[in-house]
Amino acid sequence: MFILKRLLAAIPTLFVVSLLAFWFVDLIPGDPAAQLAGNMATDAEIADIRHHLGLDRPPYERYLLFLRGVVDPEIATSFRTSRPVVLEISERMPKTLIIAIGGLLIGLGFGVVTGVICALRQGGWFDAIVTVLTLAGISMPIYWLGLLCIWLFAVNLGWLPAAGAATPAHYVLPVLVVATRPAALFSRLVTANLLEVMGKDYLDTARSKGLPERVVILRHALRNSLVAAISVAGVQFGGMLGGSVVTETVFGVPGLGRLLVSAVGSGDYPVIQYSVLMFAVFFVVINLATDLLGQWLDPRTRDYAAA
Repeated sequence: MFILKRLLAAIPTLFVVSLLAFWFVDLIPGDPAAQLAGNMATDAEIADIRHHLGLDRPPYERYLLFLRGVVDPEIATSFRTSRPVVLEISERMPKTLIIAIGGLLIGLGFGVVTGVICALRQGGWFDAIVTVLTLAGISMPIYWLGLLCIWLFAVNLGWLPAAGAATPAHYVLPVLVVATRPAALFSRLVTANLLEVMGKDYLDTARSKGLPERVVILRHALRNSLVAAISVAGVQFGGMLGGSVVTETVFGVPGLGRLLVSAVGSGDYPVIQYSVLMFAVFFVVINLATDLLGQWLDPRTRDYAAA
């Protein structure tokens, strides 16, 4: 029932996103027909291209055609390549997902491990080092950190390639750079939440039953501490997808981010609109998944969601 409610609530959200994606893209300066025709084209040739692309239709007709393209991919074709947009996106999507999912998993793993250690060893040298690193990870812009990593690991040391996506080695730097922000956030969240629950009565009850301290921390304290981190993970994943424009441009990865940049530069309206809509769908699905995972970690939220 909870899943059905969330899916029904997502429909108005996606509808509003589709409206904004359509109307805001329509306000982009420039004429796609003129860009496709070239500088030497006549007004008649540009008008023919506009008619062929459907740009001379009323806005409401173009919006309805845009909605039809969601269920009929053959309608949604790229202005620049004349290929279905679904093919343009599907060819680029795996590269973007590898970076986003890889960065999220590494960030979550690093954040949980360091968060637990910092909570158990408050005030020590490890806590001080992790605090400095997490503050740096949160404050440094991704593009600047990416350029530093390219300069160090690709140019000076020659350990990893600087750009591209031909081999698994090409994904190492983008994934690690993307993982810095979630790793810092998760580490601070897990530390703060774990310190908050360490003095709870239910942990004393677990200790009184003779459970080892490791089991008390990992099975009882950490499980409740992860609820907030999992909730933030959904937002972070959406930010990673949106930030793929910067990451893929810095590292030269031919993913959705670079596709979106090239589409904006060439006035390829369908690619822009459907890419933005796809990002919104991903964001809704990931947030639903994190809510379900949060309910599994904290059963108390199930009754609240059912109500």
